[in-house]
Amino acid sequence: MTFLLPSCERVTSLLTAYEEGALGPLDWLGLKLHLALCPPCQTFLDSFERTPLLLSRAWSGDAGTAAELALSGALAALREGRAPQGPQHHPEPEAWSALAPGGDPLLALLLRVHLGHCAACRADHPGEGLAIPLAQDPVEALRPHLPPDTQWRWVRHGLGGARVAILQEDPATGASLNLACLPGGRTTPFHSHTGTERALVLCGALQDGPAHLRAGDWITHGSGHLHGPIADPGCECWALIALERPVQFKGWRGVAEWFASRSSVPTPR
Repeated sequence: MTFLLPSCERVTSLLTAYEEGALGPLDWLGLKLHLALCPPCQTFLDSFERTPLLLSRAWSGDAGTAAELALSGALAALREGRAPQGPQHHPEPEAWSALAPGGDPLLALLLRVHLGHCAACRADHPGEGLAIPLAQDPVEALRPHLPPDTQWRWVRHGLGGARVAILQEDPATGASLNLACLPGGRTTPFHSHTGTERALVLCGALQDGPAHLRAGDWITHGSGHLHGPIADPGCECWALIALERPVQFKGWRGVAEWFASRSSVPTPR
């Protein structure tokens, strides 16, 4: 961030005043300069501008009654102990083929960790020794299944404290297995994917678009998907991530990330 070029976080905090025409000249100029250089923030502004219309459509007619009924049902389930336990986001059906002989070993590891969390999936996919049970410290529990930590290459992502260890990488295809740590309340810099990303939360929790993910939850993003997950306040969120190809950061962040990736970060655990 410079005097005239605000950060993404600062831009999002200015959008309401911008829409109301209440920005001062310096903030207005800085926001306009940032938007010209940052496609993710342009996308965010487009979504921001469409929100009132979408809300008016969602709440037209009997939507209020339907929402009240849904809320009443959810509260009743909590009172009666019917709230679902364990992971709420599961691997897509085609992902399970990785557990077959000759399957993708990186994807198979994520599946085995998910099975360690999820009794429902263990019932659907039984197999002696498949599940990897995770203790209170999931990173330590995973170490026997990962390359030695002396081979991990840590890189920082952005200025918010996010860091990623590249555990395995195929130089020919760019496919990699990664261990990511996002401090509580922090956002991963916005990035897009040039191949499929599959991520499994090990501990903590985060918001990734409309999905709120907790320990054991699985999410898949296809090529071209743009996002920036946000960790829940209060504790670090750790995730195991299998990438078909490297991610791409946008605008000036892409340049900064390239330089950041050239320097290693000492193993923090």
